[in-house]
Amino acid sequence: MPDIPATLAARDAAHLIHPVTEPREMAEHGPRIVVSAEGWHVTDDRGHKIIDGFAGLWCVAVGHGRTEIIDAVAAQLHELDYFTTFHGQSHPRAIELAERLAAMFDPSHGLNHVMFSSGGSEANETNFKLVRLYWALRGEERPVTIVSRHHGYHGLTIATMTATGILPMQWNFGPNAPGFRHVAAPYCYKCELGLEPSTCGLACADTLEDLVSQVGAEKIGAFIAEPVIGAGGIIPPPDGYFARIREICDRHDILLIADEVVTGFGRTGTMFGHQQWGGFRPDIVTLAKGLTSGYQPLGASVVADHVWNTIAERLPKHVPVSHGFTYSGHPAACAAAMANLDIIRADGLVTQANEVGAYLQERLRARLGDHESVGEIRGLGLMAGIELVADRSTKRGFSMPHSACTMVEHTAWDRGLYCRAMGIEVVGLAPPLSIDRACVDEMVDILVGSIESMEAELLPAERRRSERTGPRHESASAIFDAMGSRFDPSTAGDATVDVCFALTGEGGGIWHVIVADGSLSVERCDAEPRAAATIRASAGDYVRIANGELSGAEAFTTQQLVVDGDLGQAAGLAELGLM
Repeated sequence: MPDIPATLAARDAAHLIHPVTEPREMAEHGPRIVVSAEGWHVTDDRGHKIIDGFAGLWCVAVGHGRTEIIDAVAAQLHELDYFTTFHGQSHPRAIELAERLAAMFDPSHGLNHVMFSSGGSEANETNFKLVRLYWALRGEERPVTIVSRHHGYHGLTIATMTATGILPMQWNFGPNAPGFRHVAAPYCYKCELGLEPSTCGLACADTLEDLVSQVGAEKIGAFIAEPVIGAGGIIPPPDGYFARIREICDRHDILLIADEVVTGFGRTGTMFGHQQWGGFRPDIVTLAKGLTSGYQPLGASVVADHVWNTIAERLPKHVPVSHGFTYSGHPAACAAAMANLDIIRADGLVTQANEVGAYLQERLRARLGDHESVGEIRGLGLMAGIELVADRSTKRGFSMPHSACTMVEHTAWDRGLYCRAMGIEVVGLAPPLSIDRACVDEMVDILVGSIESMEAELLPAERRRSERTGPRHESASAIFDAMGSRFDPSTAGDATVDVCFALTGEGGGIWHVIVADGSLSVERCDAEPRAAATIRASAGDYVRIANGELSGAEAFTTQQLVVDGDLGQAAGLAELGLM
């Protein structure tokens, strides 16, 4: 009989697959293992106490170890451990929770109907199916498209992954689900439209109007948006954005889905994120995470009267709503949610998030606003994002995407804070809503030291990279002509890169770049060669990337830059300073 690995880390490596985690990182460094939690702290397997600055995964609104929720779950399991809500069955907790959720919304919105699931991805999957069922029963033969935004996150099932606008999360999982389109995000700091917030006229919202004009309103069923973009970089919208979106949806008879998985239950300083902006009236709301504070897995789709009544009245006799999940409305999960909502109300956590969140934003700006790598500090309530850049004047990202925020995350953990490295070089904070100002001060102290440590390690190389890049490039040809002067054989090591650049538009062309045995070859071609990866962009956009005016990572997210083949090859070029 083989020896059984002795440590938790070794046992983890042998059997556990981690979501959204690099396998090589686990093999090299192993997991960070949390064994207990209390209040707004967790404790790892070394006895190290850490501030849970991300509420687990945006979840733990009321803090860890609340006996009110634990006792409610235990009591429910003694009374009724499980029964289904399929086929017309029910139980008291599901009824009570559905009733309570409906009562939490503006009565004029008519959000009175609830379908439960086990989490946010399932809830959005539910929403997409209900939208399509709604339009089918309206008798309009429209091939229903769901529109979402670049940088938006809506889940990682095949359909919700396709709706998610963080393109690396789709890579190699294709073919994607049909019937999804993306429009611009309200990401003012690095506007994908190249505009300035003071003069843009909310052009990002108008990209929805542009899409309607392009494909026809009769082909679009719903627009889905997070009130504050979460995993895509903690990006609040500008004032007026959602009022414009709602007006467009109303004019073209398009449903509006508010994905409140992250922003629901006080996170933004109002009970629901959409309440922050006048005119944001959702037809469907997605809930999860803060619904139970993570004590039990539960999601919910809250559906307006006009949507549900159409479905209920027009379904043919003997035809059910053929959708659901085994644990939809699980009794213990519903009991956890009821107890959790009691705590949020009794402890005044929505007000707490608003007031302490404002203090967090103020302290972050006061302590980090002048740091060389801090491009922008943004957020709402107890959601805060610190976007890191290699050059503040150009907003240029780091040569190795995600390297700076990952280093800050790991350093902060070792110093006693869990913050999260987000997808666009953002360090995110979303602590329990119960934290106080003293905890904010401690978090900010740790974060300042962690960012300064990162800057000391990474910024000198980034400055050298800027010096090697030289003057601004005026054309794509100039970029490839200058690539040899930017290539440093001493840093190439045993790197092997084989990439074709296929650039379109004025000044475009095809170039084949090869790095092997410490040397660089750049050749202009008449046709696309066989290469490990092909990078596609307009010549104009690629010039902007090379000049540091457009981040390659953000261009990839917005599909201004497309990589066919091995994405690691593009990353290798970036690491060598050749992107």
